[in-house]
Amino acid sequence: MTEATPRNDRNAVPGRIGTHRMEHGLRGRSLAGRVPTRRGLAAALLLLLAQAPAAWAGIHTWDVVEVFSNADGTIQYVELLDRGTTGGETGIGNGSLSSGTRSISWSNGPVAPPTNGKSYLVATAAFAALPGAPTPDVIIPPASVPFFDVNGDTISFGAFDTLTFGAVPTNGVDALFEATNNGGTAIVANTPRNYAGVQGSVDASPPPVPSGSAGMMALLLALLAGTGLVVLRSGRKGRVTG
Repeated sequence: MTEATPRNDRNAVPGRIGTHRMEHGLRGRSLAGRVPTRRGLAAALLLLLAQAPAAWAGIHTWDVVEVFSNADGTIQYVELLDRGTTGGETGIGNGSLSSGTRSISWSNGPVAPPTNGKSYLVATAAFAALPGAPTPDVIIPPASVPFFDVNGDTISFGAFDTLTFGAVPTNGVDALFEATNNGGTAIVANTPRNYAGVQGSVDASPPPVPSGSAGMMALLLALLAGTGLVVLRSGRKGRVTG
């Protein structure tokens, strides 16, 4: 009589149970080994995303919009404006500006968004010292002053925008303004504005020169005063002698 194979052993094959357990154990260790790898990839991705705003900071929608100078070029500013709409052009904090003979760059780090509609002010120290002047975001180094030619020049903001212009106003109160990108320029009262949104107005006009009549009157009074003094001294000498 053939004995029935117990149910628990019906599918038993010599060595199969051990092999199955061994394969399961290997598979488990393999999956366990993948967990740290996936976590590592996730951490690396998060780190990359955290660094992305600084690494990919935009800068290409900033335009040269206003230039100002006094007669000798010691008081100058260049105002940049973000004409974009995204508000993410924070790379302006690490930019460069050049004219026909000068070139400067700065590394202030990315600015805080949003940037659309905001200005960035690059100016000379003499401008910054004037009453009513907003604090420049960048001071032009003394060796690069004057930064542009008051008789006409081309100012470029990196490779992103260029403004070419003729003679600028040098009366100390007016500036050259570009109303729209590549849309022509106009003479307006100076309104420098920095990234903080502080807008000002300066008066860099030269001191007034006396008019011809006023100058002649001053000279005549000086001559009369000198003549009177001579006469007075002569009278005193006559009295002493007598």
